[in-house]
Amino acid sequence: MFRRLLPLLALAAPALLLAADEKKPPEFTAHTGHFEKNTAGLKGDVSLLLLTDEDAFGKVFGTVPPAGLGGGVRKNNPVTKEVFEKNVVAAVIRRGKAITTYTEVSTKTDGETLTVSFKSEAGKEGTATFASPLIVALPKGKITRVVFVENGKEIGTAK
Repeated sequence: MFRRLLPLLALAAPALLLAADEKKPPEFTAHTGHFEKNTAGLKGDVSLLLLTDEDAFGKVFGTVPPAGLGGGVRKNNPVTKEVFEKNVVAAVIRRGKAITTYTEVSTKTDGETLTVSFKSEAGKEGTATFASPLIVALPKGKITRVVFVENGKEIGTAK
């Protein structure tokens, strides 16, 4: 019986692997070391962005220089010109009286829609106003829309 099933399994295995690859979430890279420029013109408590080129990114974000005070050096992973050769960038900017930290970032695609899910937590409120970005780069493809899911709840889309 097993010998009769073996050829069928051999034929089915590649199809099963291909189906598994289609279900696999797209790989992404989280980028750090950026701030929202004062000249970006974005308003409100949150901005949701899908950026496809370096010029659009540069209108919104500046790059933070590495800090070397106190003997420590901040390790950043900024978006470079080369990132846009093969990727698009999805970004969330939370604004408020506290710094927002992002954790548990994940992605999935469904046709032309990319979903970026993450957990966020606001720190202790102060008197200053902060703009806290979450920036992820994903391989270019047929993505035309990004749905953002924060703490299990859909907060909006970007096209």
